[in-house]
Amino acid sequence: MDTARLFFAIQPDNAIQATLGDIAKHQSRQSGGRPVKPENIHLTLLFLGQIPVDRIEILKAASGNFAAQAFELTIQRTLYWKRNQIIVASADPCPSALFSLENALKTAVHVAKFSFDERTFKPHITLVRKAKRHTATDFQNPVRWQVTELQLIQSIQTERGMRYHTLHRWQLG
Repeated sequence: MDTARLFFAIQPDNAIQATLGDIAKHQSRQSGGRPVKPENIHLTLLFLGQIPVDRIEILKAASGNFAAQAFELTIQRTLYWKRNQIIVASADPCPSALFSLENALKTAVHVAKFSFDERTFKPHITLVRKAKRHTATDFQNPVRWQVTELQLIQSIQTERGMRYHTLHRWQLG
């Protein structure tokens, strides 16, 4: 049976990805870690894992069955998750619309009888992997991200690392 490794995410526009990518490069030099490629920068809402390819259309249909509001994230600091060895960018405060979107998505996916990672949602944007150390950074100029769409993304392992392919987009608002 053919499967695809899938997750739902919000992904910033190219300009914000480039800004966060620059921060990731700077942080990786200080931390001894590996920066996330700018084009891969995103915030995962719900990780599904391996899904049979023949069920993707069912997943898309189920995921379009709820309304969610657009919202703004203000990203203004980095944090170190020592256990995971990652440096993340953090939005503060996280708007309630982000948690509403995540909850609506979980409900829709559950009703459609798909399994997903049920760990507590901790909104973050991974910037650096395999970091050995970190100096907390507050941004002088917070990054303001207007979140206007949700994406279903396939994660594909290649010789050059992970590549993300958007399978479907839903407009918020």
